[in-house]
Amino acid sequence: MAPSKKTAAEMDVKAKGDPSKGLFIQMLTRDISLADCIVDLLDNSVDGIRAEYHRQKRAIPAAEAYKGFHVYVTFDEKHFSIEDNCGGIPVTVAVDYAFCFGRRDDDDRELATSGSIGLYGIGMKRSIFKMGKIIDLVSSTGTESFILPLNVEEWRKQKDPDDPERDVWDFTLQEVERRATDVPKGTTLKITDLYKDISGEFRTPGFMNQLILSLRRQYAFIIQNGLLLKINGHTVTPIMPTFRIGKDLAPMRVKQTFQNVEFEVVAGMSSPPPDDDSATSNYPDAEVYGWYVICNDRVIVSADKTSLTTWGPQPLPAWHNQYNGFLGLLRFTSEDPRLLPWTTTKRSVDVSSSVYKQALIPARVAARQFVDYTNHRKGDVRRLKKLESATLSESLSSVAPQERMKLPKPAAKKTVRIQYDAPKAMVEAVAEALELDRVSAVQVGLKTFEYFVEREIGD
Repeated sequence: MAPSKKTAAEMDVKAKGDPSKGLFIQMLTRDISLADCIVDLLDNSVDGIRAEYHRQKRAIPAAEAYKGFHVYVTFDEKHFSIEDNCGGIPVTVAVDYAFCFGRRDDDDRELATSGSIGLYGIGMKRSIFKMGKIIDLVSSTGTESFILPLNVEEWRKQKDPDDPERDVWDFTLQEVERRATDVPKGTTLKITDLYKDISGEFRTPGFMNQLILSLRRQYAFIIQNGLLLKINGHTVTPIMPTFRIGKDLAPMRVKQTFQNVEFEVVAGMSSPPPDDDSATSNYPDAEVYGWYVICNDRVIVSADKTSLTTWGPQPLPAWHNQYNGFLGLLRFTSEDPRLLPWTTTKRSVDVSSSVYKQALIPARVAARQFVDYTNHRKGDVRRLKKLESATLSESLSSVAPQERMKLPKPAAKKTVRIQYDAPKAMVEAVAEALELDRVSAVQVGLKTFEYFVEREIGD
């Protein structure tokens, strides 16, 4: 029996694939901390500065690129706000791009030429939905402006009048002015009716201090280049890297361009290594040392001491306390942020990135030099400490290009290694006669050597 013929309409039945707002928001905010949400909003402000340069067709200065710009963050258990003078959001950008969930496929207007640090178009939305239910956003370019009031709960329930089963994802801009606004240039975002856990975190005494400490590192290069950043009225000052430079000491500094990304490796001694490198030793500022990874001036990895950078597995050893004092920078810069070796969260490195692998080549050379130096240093510590102390702590701007680190040369070795085999039972008998606590072939060898020198050679 032949199958019955079906019309085109019967054959082309669409199954709905619309996302759920609730699930989307839950997944968007689930795996990001409150502190990281704030950093995402700071990234938007910084990108506003760079976009402003781009719109004005002005080159971004190599130094003091952010001078004259500010970002003020305030919060307590009832509200959060971030206010800047960083260029504002043009109305067209707000209508077509800024509030989309993720960057649209056609959104290449500035991405490939601005050197931005915002990349995926979710930072602001994720932060808003993470914190609270009532949003008030005002933005002005100095010429045009708009406001965006948003009740998150009402927005979540909003449906398309023509299709009550379909969610409305758009936001309504109000008081849009396209020609001559009185609103000062910049963007102000206020969030109230905070979620209970967010309010509690803002109320925690240590939250602000920890946030400021984190920003002193993450935003160090941006602040150093002129941005005024305040958290609850406290000015954030940068923790910038310093290196020991002198007659016998100088860091490595190499710069290369690879696949349209410029990278720079700077590595050297920031402080003299410790005399006591045991696990129980207390070394000042130990958490500062290691590798830092920086993309378009934003620090995405701080003081790394793992295999993410150069430390283990072989041929380089895992990090050990004896390497305290080592400081390395892996700096990546590109007008197109999609080429940079960061993950989607901008809080780690994409280790599969070709440019990152290329930068690790000179980085491993530097790490190996420092490892070898600290190994040799143990046998000549007094002399080498004097040479290390005869140096000055200098800023990054004082570091000259150099293919390899300059480190003090160890003195000529004045010892030789003695090795021989002996019957195990005889070694154990000698150890017992020497009243050693445990049988150690090395200790037996040293003690018997000392015994012979004392009796046969003397002083």
